[in-house]
Order: sequence, then structure tokens, then C-alpha cells
Amino acid sequence: MSERAAGSGANADGGGTHATGPPARVRWARLGYAVLASAFVACVVVQVFFAGLGVFVATENWAWHVNFVHFFEWLPPLMLLAAFLGRLPRGLKWPPAGMFVLIALQYATANLNRGVVAALHPVVALLIFLAAVVVARRAWRALSGADAAREGASSGPASIRRPERPT
Repeated sequence: MSERAAGSGANADGGGTHATGPPARVRWARLGYAVLASAFVACVVVQVFFAGLGVFVATENWAWHVNFVHFFEWLPPLMLLAAFLGRLPRGLKWPPAGMFVLIALQYATANLNRGVVAALHPVVALLIFLAAVVVARRAWRALSGADAAREGASSGPASIRRPERPT
């Protein structure tokens, strides 16, 4: 009798699952989401650094700030796709769409050369950073929670558990 006929091994759809966890493609999508979220945080930090280079070092460096966004502006839509493929909860599915809207707002504020609306550009950058950090933390927490559930532990593997605070 084959493994598939016996009910073990890979799913008929090639997902490769165990009785205690989601298919491999779902687990990979969740991991991809967490990695993309972390990469987005790092890119936002680099983007702010490039702005600082342009303002405080030499105006020629401003081109780095202007062009770098094109490298990472598509990470939130990829995160949204990974969220649906990974069957993540609503609280992780929709924030990437919000971050993409904030990036669009950044373009709007950057193209206004003066006025109060243009002054919102760094404020929106702070909102993007805050959202990115919150989403990345939630993504890794959800991933470690999924791993803990698959292993049958309620509080996660020992390597992920927070140390107890001394009293």
C-alpha cells in the first residue's frame, strides 16, 4: 500500500502536510510573509538613512532616497499575497494594504513642494515605520505560535519562549 493511500505523506495537491499542521505551501507562505515584513522594516530604516544623507551630508545623495523606494514599494502587495496563501488571520492580511496606501500618500506628499501637506511627508514615514514594525512582530509571533501548535506546546518552543522575569 502506498503512503498516499495509507493517508500519510504528501497531499494529493502536493501540499505535503502532517495531521497536526497546515500544508507545506501554507507554512512557506507564512514564513515568506514574516521575512518580507522584516525586509520591509529594514528597507524603511535604510530609506530614512538615505534621506539623512541627502539632507545632512550632500544633496547629491538625495537621489538614493528618491530611487530606493522603487526597490521596496512592492513588498506590501507581496505580503498581502503571502497572507492569503498562508491563510493568515485578518489582523495580518489587511495591514500590508494599509502600508501600500501610506506609500502612495508618501508620493503625494513628496510631490507637493510646499505647504502643510508636504510637511506631512516625515510624519507619514513614521506611520509606515510603526506599521511595519508592528506587522513584522505579529508575523513572527504568529509563525512561532503556529510552530508551537504543530509541536503540541502551548507556550512555544523553549528557544522562542520569553524568559520569566525575576520577582
